Amino acid sequence: MTDVFITGLLFVVVAAGTLSILFKDLYVSVILLSIFSFLSSLLFYVSHAPDVAITEAAVGAGMTTLIFVWAVHTCSPRPPQSRGIKLSAGLLIDVLLVAAVGIALFIFLPPLQGTPSFLRDFLFEHGYKDTGALNLVSAVYLGYRAFDTFGETIVLLCAVTGSIYFLSRAHH
Repeated sequence: MTDVFITGLLFVVVAAGTLSILFKDLYVSVILLSIFSFLSSLLFYVSHAPDVAITEAAVGAGMTTLIFVWAVHTCSPRPPQSRGIKLSAGLLIDVLLVAAVGIALFIFLPPLQGTPSFLRDFLFEHGYKDTGALNLVSAVYLGYRAFDTFGETIVLLCAVTGSIYFLSRAHH
């Protein structure tokens, strides 16, 4: 059941990403990218990475969507004339090439077996000793992944600051 769910979710993620490229209406593309990001966070959660899932949901589906909607609204002086899907020969070749690579990877990569129990056991045995945190979630988030979390915060801060700077210049 889980394999069927993950496979179906992967196909929906690919479809949302592909459609976001093909639509001419930028608002529709932004919403499709938001769906792509939210479904990616579901994949991370199902893959036993809840911290990455939370970050993807907050940054990818949340902040990025707001920034993109703001950017499209600020940079588009008039509504788009055509709301359909734009297709060209080059774009169709690119989509088919990406689909072929994805299908080949799906067929030839070996399936994941089992669960990451070795990591769970390591954290259970060494989490308190290494980090001093009584809660194992806090040990992972603030101890083992502290630099990663700090880096993600800096990236988000730079993205928001840069977006505000460049979008505020559009009015002058």
